[in-house]
Amino acid sequence: MNDPLDEPKPLPMKAIGIGAFVLFLLLTVGFLILPAFFDKSPFGMLFTNEAPPWALSPEDQKKFKLTDSQARGRYQFQQNCAACHGPEGKGNGPSSANLRSAMPNFLNPSTKYKNGLTNGGIQLTIKEGIAGSEMPSFGHLNSKVTAEIADYLVFVSEHKNLY
Repeated sequence: MNDPLDEPKPLPMKAIGIGAFVLFLLLTVGFLILPAFFDKSPFGMLFTNEAPPWALSPEDQKKFKLTDSQARGRYQFQQNCAACHGPEGKGNGPSSANLRSAMPNFLNPSTKYKNGLTNGGIQLTIKEGIAGSEMPSFGHLNSKVTAEIADYLVFVSEHKNLY
């Protein structure tokens, strides 16, 4: 005779799924969101009204006197270039330590540039990169963005004393 107690019970799949989802939410909140709340990273800035670390303070905005194009170029530079070239363009970005050759210092007047430190030369370098060097092509950036970055770098090279 078959005893009903001998039959295996099916797993409660709905309860297991809900439990896994709740565990996922707890881990996400515990390991990603809560630390970011106290962090000064861009993700952490979502939870505060503070400006991101690359933003200029009101005092710096007065000091630098950037045009709107240059301010946008500075932002794009921070996003796309500062890892190698450094936040101020001194060639001391965190990734520069792992590169074969030193990054150019945009504040040093004796630095030589393959395409020149002009608006057009910088845009060409950003779009095409420099073959045989550490500078890759950033052809994925649209022409407006490259023009703004170039505008900012020309400003930086002409106003070294502000940095």
